[in-house]
Amino acid sequence: MAAQRLSGLDASFLYLERPAMHMHVGGVSVLDPSNLPGGKLSFDELARVITSRLHLVPRFRQKVVEVPWNAARPVWVDDAEFDVEFHIRRAALPAPGGRKELAHSVQRVASRPLDRSKPLWEMYLIEGMEDGLVALLTKVHHAMIDGISGIDIATVLFDFSPEPLVPVPQPWVPEEEPSRSQLLQTAVAEQLRNPVALIGETMNTLVRAPVRMAGSIGRSLGGVREILGLGAPPKGPFDGRVGPNRRFAMADSPVERFKAIKNAAGGTVNDVVLAVVAGALSKLMRARHETTRGRTLRAMVPVSVRADDEKMALGNRVSMIFVDLPVGPVDPVNRLHRVTAATKDLKESMMAVGADRIMNLSTYAPPTLHAMAARLVSRGHWFNVVVSNVPGPQVPMYVAGARLLAAYPVMPTAENVGLSIAVTSLAGTMGFGFTGDWDLVPDIDFLAVSLEESVDELAKAAGV
Repeated sequence: MAAQRLSGLDASFLYLERPAMHMHVGGVSVLDPSNLPGGKLSFDELARVITSRLHLVPRFRQKVVEVPWNAARPVWVDDAEFDVEFHIRRAALPAPGGRKELAHSVQRVASRPLDRSKPLWEMYLIEGMEDGLVALLTKVHHAMIDGISGIDIATVLFDFSPEPLVPVPQPWVPEEEPSRSQLLQTAVAEQLRNPVALIGETMNTLVRAPVRMAGSIGRSLGGVREILGLGAPPKGPFDGRVGPNRRFAMADSPVERFKAIKNAAGGTVNDVVLAVVAGALSKLMRARHETTRGRTLRAMVPVSVRADDEKMALGNRVSMIFVDLPVGPVDPVNRLHRVTAATKDLKESMMAVGADRIMNLSTYAPPTLHAMAARLVSRGHWFNVVVSNVPGPQVPMYVAGARLLAAYPVMPTAENVGLSIAVTSLAGTMGFGFTGDWDLVPDIDFLAVSLEESVDELAKAAGV
């Protein structure tokens, strides 16, 4: 695969990364291998299945190469020394191999940065779980994928039947890595060409569709005004300087239960997700003896701006909206209605458009300024918690013949916000992953339990 320059947004995730701020995403999938021969998932068989499909995700055999003197954004190039054994690894849990031991294993892996000299992903087969289960932990740099493209990759790596599809391995001949002088020459040529191309494209658009162009600018400016109009968020329990170490916890619930709640009480499944998260946060704050009456916490909610024809395109096409979550003492259905009222106009809002424009303003900026801008934005106090919801296929899924029971996302944290909550709905289960800073969220297990209690309380109040 030929060398390809990172987009402005993808490069931002590299620039944001520091020793205390890892920018990888991932997930842990719990699998039931009982239907396999001997009731076990063989590491060799897993490696064989994954290796046979690497040609479907060619970025997994590419590494990031910096341009000399930081003259342009980095490029993806084939790793001529790619060794799949470095990326697919094996681990085991101590007894009894329950959810707690699995979470501890995940948080140790999440606390380590990826090796920038190699393709930016790792995969672990975790054995020793109770009831004969196993887990598959994936870890990929955010520069490679966002949530939606991660789900697209999952549909390639996973199967929809117990019989794994093992394609005939495709011959792979890596492209020669560009020399430093070639990287620099290409970068200089692009810097000279891009502004001219941008001006030409803009003029062409103005000639062909001036009204549409004006409308797009108006929507962008309106979205920026909406974001700036939010003002500073309230003080939150997870605000603070984030360190390098992470904690992780899991919770889950059937997808059908969330659908039943929204059918009975109104709103969308995502509204229900935000409402039960708000309920769990309220419980945690009260357990910490914090006042909750009349309080809200601002959630940054990533939203996909990926077009239908961009499926299976690696990289990031994600923007964000901001939702104030009611965490005060309130009836669970009333809390849901408040969330629904806060989000009902956001689908038509210009906020996500404005955020997308802000995040891509630096596409043609020199990388040094780009990096400075990305870090400046990341250090700002814009929100109190990240809440991400990525839906996936609701059909039985398998990995090398082992049936998927649940998948729990692993998210990065912001530089000054110590908690990220994500949910992935796959194969009929809503799997919540809680990733927190080690010092700011020592009670992350309590938060996961509180989430499941919050779902129960909302379901009961909604009469389902």
